[in-house]
Amino acid sequence: MFSLDGKVALVTGSAKGIGRAVADVLEDHGALVFGSDIAPGEEKTGQGPLLQHDVTREEDWTRVFAQIAAQAGRLDILVNNAGIILNKPFLQTGLDELRNIQRINVESIWIGMQQAAPLMAEGGGGTIVNLSSIYGQLAGPMQAAYSATKGAVRMLTKGVAVEFARGGLGIRVNTVHPGPVETDLGLSGLTPAIAAGRFADLDAAKAFVAASFPMGRWANTGDVAGAVLFLASDASRFMTGTELTVDGGYSIL
Repeated sequence: MFSLDGKVALVTGSAKGIGRAVADVLEDHGALVFGSDIAPGEEKTGQGPLLQHDVTREEDWTRVFAQIAAQAGRLDILVNNAGIILNKPFLQTGLDELRNIQRINVESIWIGMQQAAPLMAEGGGGTIVNLSSIYGQLAGPMQAAYSATKGAVRMLTKGVAVEFARGGLGIRVNTVHPGPVETDLGLSGLTPAIAAGRFADLDAAKAFVAASFPMGRWANTGDVAGAVLFLASDASRFMTGTELTVDGGYSIL
């Protein structure tokens, strides 16, 4: 049920972190994976260099999907992973900063789903996995803007899931909600607390957060990639509009 043999996938933001792990696990389970990133550098998937892709630009999405259609002829899986975080007090966050994180975290997913749907439907359907966050389900300190965008991803996914299901497109749409993950992006959330003197250094801050997990450790990228694999595969074939929280119990305390 977890086999992705014959499936074609696109994973955005896959140069590193969660996106890199997701691309790897989908490939490991048989998918032909195309990766994309705003700054791909020398990174590669099994299919070659990552595609250069600014997810806020409609023309970039059009080009990426055209390349996938030309090379693979179909699209079965879209993982909307690209995103940014903003750790800043609400009263110090400017409207321009809110609009920027909104463009990257929400509007990009809107565009991606709209453009992916026709290509997926031509092939008989598919599955979309959108990366949200536990801070789209509950409040995060100094993350009002981030929480607003991840909450928007949560509800946007549910709305589209209903429309696609009732419209007979054969496209499932679900979200994954990671808690703190030990990546460059995840660890960046500790910087303001260290600067404010709450922790002596990064190691002390990491230890404090690790102790907040009932399971006793930070999440790693593989923990999140496994959840994405489940939603991308037939093992979740009767699930749409669903939220999978991957946080080691962090959000239930």
